[in-house]
Amino acid sequence: MNNSPKWTGVYPAVTTKFHANEELDLDLFKVNIHAQLDAGVDGIILGGTLGEASVLETNEKEILVKTTLETVEAKVPVVVDAGIGTPSE
Repeated sequence: MNNSPKWTGVYPAVTTKFHANEELDLDLFKVNIHAQLDAGVDGIILGGTLGEASVLETNEKEILVKTTLETVEAKVPVVVDAGIGTPSE
């Protein structure tokens, strides 16, 4: 059995939501993920919309990945922009 995702369809690069105090707004983030799922997307891409992968802290990235995986409940693949062009910490 092949569990590899089919890389076809729509994979939106979702925005990372923040509160005014610059903390992650996970409630609004999850609303956006659910909206994407309801729209019938084929996958989700994290950290690739506005280049935020280069400025997110490691713990913020981990929180976003965990929150996304919990929210999508394995309905679609999740792709993480590793931020290849990001500065080292």
